[in-house]
Amino acid sequence: MHKRLIINADDLGHPDGTVEATIALHQAGVVTSTTAMVNQPHWPEVAPYLRDHPDLGAGVHLVMNDGCPLLSPEQVPSLVDAGGRFRDGTPLLLRYGRLRTAELEAEWRAQIEKFIADTGRRPDHLDLHCHYPYAFSACFRVSLELARDYGHLPVRMPFDDALDRKAPEMAAGMGFPAWYVRWQGRRYQRLVARYGLQRPNFFVMSFSKDGRRTAEHLLELLDTLPDGVTELLAHPGTGGWREGDYRGLLDPRVKQHIEELGIELVDYRSLVV
Repeated sequence: MHKRLIINADDLGHPDGTVEATIALHQAGVVTSTTAMVNQPHWPEVAPYLRDHPDLGAGVHLVMNDGCPLLSPEQVPSLVDAGGRFRDGTPLLLRYGRLRTAELEAEWRAQIEKFIADTGRRPDHLDLHCHYPYAFSACFRVSLELARDYGHLPVRMPFDDALDRKAPEMAAGMGFPAWYVRWQGRRYQRLVARYGLQRPNFFVMSFSKDGRRTAEHLLELLDTLPDGVTELLAHPGTGGWREGDYRGLLDPRVKQHIEELGIELVDYRSLVV
């Protein structure tokens, strides 16, 4: 095996300059993949770029807790608050038991269909916005069913091949015990395999955290990259906390070190046999 790396720019279409930053990083030859939020205000700027640049891998970032649904509130009443917006944080957690998976499936299918209609291309993978859908197994299963329905699209897997080693750190960040993270992670791995879907071997999220959004941290990650396919999570933007991700990735030492180490930059399409 050899080292293959997907540098994925999440949240494309969200405010804080995600469009400008992702385009700049793609043109610099660093970002190879992105995940688009079709319900966000800057999506109309995203779609033409993805249509005209098929070399940039692009998936759908399925949303259930940010902004408004594409479907009307009357079609997805269990997903929205009184103002017709997705719930987030504690309000979402408190209402989880009343969430109807049929409504979630309909909304997420609408998001995928909008991506296809606006870009003229099929997404090359699906993943989920924030940690809530991964915490709720019913939501995660809906995403796998959709990935299967749209041609067995690859999916992101935070619970990767290094699950046993990473479980304590993941548990600390999520507020769960390590044994539960290991149990749930193995369960999710089996589900992905059962649906016949592909996933990267490893998922690295440490770069896009406070205090680690630096080129120096990226260089350390590159030095320890394992064999196989690794997805590096990034949230580049030109404003707010996202600017750290942007500046770190844009540092010329990062691209240079990737080349020096012989790491192959790929996107999710490389997972499809």
